[in-house]
Amino acid sequence: MKTDRSITAIGVVMAATVAATSFRVATAPDRIRARIDSARSTCVSQGGEWQKVGRDDICVQPEYRKAN
Repeated sequence: MKTDRSITAIGVVMAATVAATSFRVATAPDRIRARIDSARSTCVSQGGEWQKVGRDDICVQPEYRKAN
């Protein structure tokens, strides 16, 4: 009887883990997009310029442009 409860508990934990992981994977593009939009708006509000270098988007600050 104790074994049945243990197996049931393990099954419930595994099912919850799979569901949580599936949710995180499914919503990853939205979270990444929101993070990039936040970084872009912060960059622009601080006087920087959002540029694409290769595959990466970067923020170039005016002080950095003057130094190079």
